[in-house]
Amino acid sequence: MSYQFTLRLFGAVSVFLLSSGLSASAQRRQASISDLHATDESRKTAAEPRRAQVGVSVADYVFGSRDVVEISVFDLPEVSGTFQVSDAGYIALPLLGQVKAEGLNGAQLTKLVSDRLKSDELLVEPIVIIAIDEYHSRTVLVLGAVVRPDVYPLQRPTTLLDVISLAGGLAPNAGNTVTVVHKEGTTEANRPIITVDLAKLVRGREPLGNIEVYADDVVNVSIAPVIYVIGAVNRPGGFVMADPSSGVTVIQAVALAEGLQPIAAPKQGLLLRKSQDGKVQQEIPIDIASILGRKGADQPLEPNDTLFIPESGSKKTVNAIGRLASGVVIYGLGLRLGAI
Repeated sequence: MSYQFTLRLFGAVSVFLLSSGLSASAQRRQASISDLHATDESRKTAAEPRRAQVGVSVADYVFGSRDVVEISVFDLPEVSGTFQVSDAGYIALPLLGQVKAEGLNGAQLTKLVSDRLKSDELLVEPIVIIAIDEYHSRTVLVLGAVVRPDVYPLQRPTTLLDVISLAGGLAPNAGNTVTVVHKEGTTEANRPIITVDLAKLVRGREPLGNIEVYADDVVNVSIAPVIYVIGAVNRPGGFVMADPSSGVTVIQAVALAEGLQPIAAPKQGLLLRKSQDGKVQQEIPIDIASILGRKGADQPLEPNDTLFIPESGSKKTVNAIGRLASGVVIYGLGLRLGAI
């Protein structure tokens, strides 16, 4: 083997080894960069699961006493955890001590904790995530004819219709008015009790009635009066008088009950009118056949009236009629606010 051939072979091997080394080094460097990006990405998202578990953004929510706050601090788990705002308005954070929370919103409290971590030289660039775990300081009580009467948190500026929607909307027996009792000291303190015509409000006729609801307010949706139609009708039951001022007549009540059965005795109808104590005060004969034939005047019904249409040949007593009325289903005719 000649010297020149040996030299060329040695050079080729050297180049191959050098290029292989460079390639491996480049691959390791690329892998290191990828790992670094992955590490940076994990650093950015490390605290995210804690926020996702809570599921509520509180940038604008103003904290108050007894609220429970969830705090996540990346690279400093000692400060992370769940803390309740004291009656004095502070949360006690490990390593930081007492931190004022009452009166601050989520963004302000996040900045305050971050600044404290910097000033106490615990972290250079702290990543702080704050969420609300339990609402206690800003709540409203919703009562009356709603689907779910309960205490509800006020997470942001909230209107009357918002609150009714939170409570699941109106119940079938809801009336047309709602009262809001404001806590003393609010901007509405000069009008602590407000009554709103709910029917006009939802129809857009009283937009100013959609007032803001404040912490510790009590919202009470009125219960609408009911009339009862029982006996030989196709759908016996109680029917909500959606608009008591307009009233419901005998013929309208029969129509609500989907008409008479073939076995009905319309000439022998009976209207039972109760007094305020619930006792039957009047028994008024009603000839529905004459009214339908336009030979008699239609009569208006009053709240809690019971219209009884007997079967032909039936001889039910007033007590028996009363027992029938007590077990009927209530049908709502009012508005529904479940999807405001």
